[in-house]
Amino acid sequence: MSPEILLGLVLATVRMSLPILFAASGGYFSEKSGVAQIALEAYLLIGAFTAAAVGFQTQSLILAYVAAAVAAAVMAQIFNILIFKFKANSIVVGTGMNLLAMGIIPIVSKTLFESTGSTPALDTSEAALKQSLIMVSVTTVSMMALCYWIAEKSNWGLQIKFAGEKSEALTSVGVNPIKRRWQAVTLCALITGVGGAILSTYLASSYSPLMSAGRGFIALAAVIFAGWNLRKAWIVVLFFGFAEAIQIQLQNMNLAVKIPNEFIQMLPYLATLVALLLLRNKQQAPKEIS
Repeated sequence: MSPEILLGLVLATVRMSLPILFAASGGYFSEKSGVAQIALEAYLLIGAFTAAAVGFQTQSLILAYVAAAVAAAVMAQIFNILIFKFKANSIVVGTGMNLLAMGIIPIVSKTLFESTGSTPALDTSEAALKQSLIMVSVTTVSMMALCYWIAEKSNWGLQIKFAGEKSEALTSVGVNPIKRRWQAVTLCALITGVGGAILSTYLASSYSPLMSAGRGFIALAAVIFAGWNLRKAWIVVLFFGFAEAIQIQLQNMNLAVKIPNEFIQMLPYLATLVALLLLRNKQQAPKEIS
């Protein structure tokens, strides 16, 4: 393999990993607090659509990212109310949230852009692409540093872990575990929403229907495969990003043996299944996760 192809593969791996990285980071906090998070796909979609719509209307990436985070966090409050107020099952509600996002986005898109499909394309000039790269780089590094500090160094992060492992210990010191779980789910959606923004403003130049393409589920698989360890989850995400980069590389190559595109496109999902089936992590899930 030539150095150019190898470098391109590395860069593509990082690039393809970004939305999954954000979703896995967000999903970690929700899962660690004791709340199973199936709704990552919904937060990605809402973030992607909101960022594309706001970015087109304002021509501001900063506003697009902020709006994506806020929209996903607001949507998470529906999840929180149903889970914590009405005691609904988190798996069922998460599935419903995914379906809600798939249904509500075309309605809003039709109202704003007279289209139930893609949003109008964003600026793709050289200056705009450079600005997008800088924005994504700064946002990603900041997110990773902040998430690591919250998870490993802050009292709040420690309380989140207790909420998922031994909630009565929090209650004994006057901390409400339900409040911490509510906050963790909100933070999860906020971070994942930014991942959606990267999906529609950096990996693409507009929103297209169902563009998350299962990345939310892959992110959840990364968290589980990593044994609910944040740093290990990031490494696993790079593995899944590598699988996606490989399938793109294979589609661009003139192979001696013709492989159907449908088979090549399923490589990231196949890699997810193989990882979960063959490389099980011995670490147990948070004891109070539900």
